[in-house]
Amino acid sequence: MAVSRQPVVVRSSAPASTDRQNADPSFRGSPLGRRASDRIRPACYDRGGRQFPFWCGMAGPTLRLLGGFSLADDGGRALPLRGRKAQLLLAYVALTAPRPISRERLAALLWEDCEERRALHSLRQCLMELRHLGEQAGVDLIRTDRNDVSLALPPECVDGVMAERLAREGTPESLRAAAALCAGPLLPEAEACSDGVDDWLAGERARFARLAAGILARLTAWCEAEGDRDGVASTAEHWLALDPACEEAHRALMRLHARNGRRSDAVRQYRICADAVRRCLDAEPEEETVELLHGIRDRHPAEAETVAEQPAGLLPDLSRSSRPVLPDRPSLAVLPFGTLGGPSEGGGFADGVAADVLVRLSRLRSLFVIARGSSFRFRGAQIDPCTVGRALGVRYLASGAIRTDGRRLRLTVELVEAETGAVMWSDIYDRRLDGVFDLQDELATRIAAALDDEIEAAEMRRALTVPPSSLDGWSAYHRGLWHMYRFTRDDNETARGLFQQALRTDPLSARLYAGLSFTHFQDAFLHRTGQRGIEAEHAYRFAEQSVGLDERDPTSHLALGRALWLLGRQDDAVEELSLAVGFNPNFALGHYSLAFVQAQGGDARAALGAADVAQRLSPFDPLLFGMLGARALACLNLKEHAQAALWGDRAARRPNAHVHIQAIAAFSNALADRREEAGGYARRIRETAPSYRCDDFLAAFHTLTPSVVDLIRRVGPSIGLQS
Repeated sequence: MAVSRQPVVVRSSAPASTDRQNADPSFRGSPLGRRASDRIRPACYDRGGRQFPFWCGMAGPTLRLLGGFSLADDGGRALPLRGRKAQLLLAYVALTAPRPISRERLAALLWEDCEERRALHSLRQCLMELRHLGEQAGVDLIRTDRNDVSLALPPECVDGVMAERLAREGTPESLRAAAALCAGPLLPEAEACSDGVDDWLAGERARFARLAAGILARLTAWCEAEGDRDGVASTAEHWLALDPACEEAHRALMRLHARNGRRSDAVRQYRICADAVRRCLDAEPEEETVELLHGIRDRHPAEAETVAEQPAGLLPDLSRSSRPVLPDRPSLAVLPFGTLGGPSEGGGFADGVAADVLVRLSRLRSLFVIARGSSFRFRGAQIDPCTVGRALGVRYLASGAIRTDGRRLRLTVELVEAETGAVMWSDIYDRRLDGVFDLQDELATRIAAALDDEIEAAEMRRALTVPPSSLDGWSAYHRGLWHMYRFTRDDNETARGLFQQALRTDPLSARLYAGLSFTHFQDAFLHRTGQRGIEAEHAYRFAEQSVGLDERDPTSHLALGRALWLLGRQDDAVEELSLAVGFNPNFALGHYSLAFVQAQGGDARAALGAADVAQRLSPFDPLLFGMLGARALACLNLKEHAQAALWGDRAARRPNAHVHIQAIAAFSNALADRREEAGGYARRIRETAPSYRCDDFLAAFHTLTPSVVDLIRRVGPSIGLQS
């Protein structure tokens, strides 16, 4: 699972991919060198035979909020609304439409520091300014009565509202029109005038950033599938104008250059990507990006195929049905997988995989999964995610399509956010059609694990957009997870506080106690407090409470297994961790923890096997550095020092790799006689943790075999890490 990220935005007035243009002067004359807004914008949008302006669903006045504030009348003439509060008021009313908003709420929001009477007076002045401007231009902007304010403009005249509607339609034309609307962040020039406005702006900016990313991801995939190379170029460059560190967009351009026979341009695009990721995120490119680079350099890859389904239209209108309320837990419907040609029995295989995925996910207590009898009713329908999501009362939809060709099978799977239609995750599985039942089992296992991880990541991102004062227990838990996996002292403290906050509203949540246990595990393992024994006892106590609340939750047994390892109870730790993966065989973190424990003082071969399973289940996990580090430790145990150095290098390059991971890389390289590389890691350790010594490493990995301990004590001083 890739590291969760908030999009990094640039002002819409800046040229797209300035770094790219500076790096390659010839780039300016190519289709990629033009401004993103000039390349992606269609002249008009056709709906039902009627032509409308590309950025609006109907002729009439227009209100732009994405990329900057602007207001125009029917003829396109700018309406000068200069007051900062008036702009915020109109934007708030427009994005809340069609619901009316009480005057008291608007006054309290925009004039938070004023007493009520003065705030209401200021609101009246603001409303008068809007009415006067509208009357001059012959445009109704707002509608008011004694109590409420609402939008008089048709919602389709607001760019943000129209972008959401077009995204839900999901056709190439609507996606292009929606992409043209995503010119930048919401109201980038707006300054918060109160805490309430600040919270609202932050939440709405994050929402529209997610919407833009989903639109551009779908449009890029569509263009790649159709072989529309100009479309890939324009869409990916537009995406990078909004998020310069978006690796998915960089990869699309790398593939495009490779298909056009321009390997040097593909390599140059990778360098631009790496620079942007380091500058914006203080991280290294994802493994998928690095592997694509190696493939382009080394193997002259043929043009990759992308399976893309025919765009979804609308299902029969289900909006009048009683709409189920979204449950507290993340909710998912697994829709029947379709077939794209191939033998007639392909439909049975597709049904089998989808049903097996549903069964595996239904075992997870963290998910609310719709039963097959309801989700499979949408077989063969053209699916609008928003409509299906409302009908089933779920936040996420999983769907797939199978294509067969002789003895080969290709399965494409997608996870979609029902509310926006944004694609949260997709993957392609290519397999030989040998041993159908084994293949069905393998695919279902991998897909279920990937969906579980991606939904968890999506919930973390969602929680980050909720103002702290509005966090419920579930959101506080997921925001805590995000901080916990950053592995810094401050983030760990923040995570602990969020878990404790969530416990006040949900005191019987086993997962919250498991989270608290892991925060103390971190402090013990990374020697943050100087009280390792006390932290280990806290980790054990909270893990026991977690198991006591839900003895069948794999996360609870994971927490207890790690705490037992801290206390030196190796065999008990392995037993608890085995229970965790027994309750959920797709639990990547459980398999990783088994690898971590076994790699040190247990069965090193079993550790490598567990690491294999963990990586196969979650190839982009936030703890991938730990999985790779466990491999390195297992190889040290097996006296395979060159292999240990290889895995140590890969672990140290991963985001959030802490000082112990850097030390694994240093010792492994030293034992493999790669002194220069080992010295580089040692220097990095001294820069971040000047007092770090061999003894700190050995205290953390306290169950290492005596032979490995002796080797580390021997090579440590030679690279500057004293005992």
